[in-house]
Amino acid sequence: MRDVFNLITERVLRDCGGEPICAHVGNVQVCAIKNHPTYQVLRKNVQLGRSKSVASLRLWESVGTLARESDQQDREKWLMILLDLLTSHFGGWSKDLARKWHYEVSDIRSAMVESALEAWFSTASGTPAKKLLETMMARAFTGARGLVEAGSSETCAASAEYFIVDVAHERDSTLRASSIIDTGTVQDPDADERIRGERTGALLQRMGAMDDARILHDKLRSGCRDEADTPTITPAQVGRSWVDGKNLYYQISDLLPQYIGFSEAANVVGLSESQASRMARKGTLPFRVLWTGNSRVVSVKSLMLVLGIQDSIVHPDDVENGASHVGG
Repeated sequence: MRDVFNLITERVLRDCGGEPICAHVGNVQVCAIKNHPTYQVLRKNVQLGRSKSVASLRLWESVGTLARESDQQDREKWLMILLDLLTSHFGGWSKDLARKWHYEVSDIRSAMVESALEAWFSTASGTPAKKLLETMMARAFTGARGLVEAGSSETCAASAEYFIVDVAHERDSTLRASSIIDTGTVQDPDADERIRGERTGALLQRMGAMDDARILHDKLRSGCRDEADTPTITPAQVGRSWVDGKNLYYQISDLLPQYIGFSEAANVVGLSESQASRMARKGTLPFRVLWTGNSRVVSVKSLMLVLGIQDSIVHPDDVENGASHVGG
């Protein structure tokens, strides 16, 4: 009989397919580790029960970071993977509980997943990975025991398929704030957009980074960009894109590396590597960590968020105009 555990696994396998998966930084192409297993192999080798391995805990930490900080679609994918890695250790226990209390195992498993998700959403984002794992496991066991000890086998009338579609949306998720209109400074959105782009170009020119920006601009104008990486534009920008014949807008983070080393990230926020390591163990580090083997990296977008740096959307024409003004 298919239950929520099966549905989670089926969804993850469908999303991952038979391709290699990178649970370190989320992208096989940019990961420092060159050999990546398929999800089936990765899942088989992860041990999160009593005999937790250091490698498994590090992978759990990275998956948790990806589930918190990736784009909305990828967050759902990584949260499902997080749940699947967790629930793969609940199979035998849930069956034993069902036999002991003469309860439907599918109901018990649904209660475990619901309780684990409640722990995920209610636990502070900076909670250490091991503590998060222990909390989600404890809440899952408590939820299952609470169900069977209540003495009723009645459960939600909604199907498991309906449940699994909705669980991935975080309660505290928010849309990115617009970087196009700033009514507090410029009333005309078009003028605000052009000023923003020109200021960015002037800064890049002063930093000696405009050559890299022009390489990106040439790539955008030639159409060599995945549609999924194209930022959503406002209705006011549609006319400009119509003139160009394509959407050339991009985010400032597109000019930056996707990840930087742990020590570099620590320095950016004014910490030594040892200080940052201690804070990571306590769960007080302002940014989250991704593990690539024995090395740690930090998402640049995550660091920008911590530092309050807006990931603005700009147009290549405006950036190049700003650079030309500075360059004479």
